[in-house]
Amino acid sequence: MDFLTISELFLMLCLVIYMFAGLKIAARRTTGSALAGVGAFTIALAVVLAMVSVLTDVSFCRDIAFALIVLSPVGTIAAATVLGGGEI
Repeated sequence: MDFLTISELFLMLCLVIYMFAGLKIAARRTTGSALAGVGAFTIALAVVLAMVSVLTDVSFCRDIAFALIVLSPVGTIAAATVLGGGEI
């Protein structure tokens, strides 16, 4: 294994730890914390999937990561609008 592969695996480990932290933040009772935690988890998951796509040549992981990055803000904006008392 070369240094680049080792650093990519270390980054994936750090992102998994970040995902667990995002889940812990999402488990709090306030709405803002839940939205921030789910957003952090989604971004970390998308980056991990993109790295898996590069490391293993699994092409559908890249597509799933792109869909998560595009659709995550849409869900956050919709949830904030509904919780704010507005209509979608």
